[in-house]
Amino acid sequence: MRGGKQRGTRVAGSLFLASWALYITVVTASNLSELLSSFHAEHWRFRSGNLSYIESATRIYFENEQVNQVLLALVTVWEAGAAVLLWLSAWQWARRSEDAAAYARSGLVLLGLLWFAFAISTELTVAYDRGVNESAYWTLAAALLATLLLLEMWSSSLRGSSQGTETPSGISGETAGGIRGTDDPPG
Repeated sequence: MRGGKQRGTRVAGSLFLASWALYITVVTASNLSELLSSFHAEHWRFRSGNLSYIESATRIYFENEQVNQVLLALVTVWEAGAAVLLWLSAWQWARRSEDAAAYARSGLVLLGLLWFAFAISTELTVAYDRGVNESAYWTLAAALLATLLLLEMWSSSLRGSSQGTETPSGISGETAGGIRGTDDPPG
């Protein structure tokens, strides 16, 4: 029973992480194609349209295509970094690697910071006056937080079972932070 539950947790965690990784990879690819199209290097139908969004948002402060292209490039690199971390975490989670939770946390936090940056920039540029609704960013941030909380619960259960020192309460000899309690035996 316990092995089946652990396998299910491992599969579910990998699927959650791979889903986030796939989502942000598609977003990154659409932003990259948008950026390349803006330089007239390529012209694909698959484009995000985010450069025109950035132009409408920054218009109250300046009108400079090159600066807007740099902003989109920075966002694309940020997204690509999160995508790489999330793909690594999905792979590591499936393999039950000890690094899986760290990669997952890093990728999800990096992605969450991006949504916060978008919400803040919407406020700074008063973009909601032009029809931009920042609630999508908050929804994505909440979904990320829920995913992070689930993964934290699952990783502690996987970590406890892999150490083989599980107590009857289901808590291993080490806490989530790796610090032993005062009643725990050494070693």
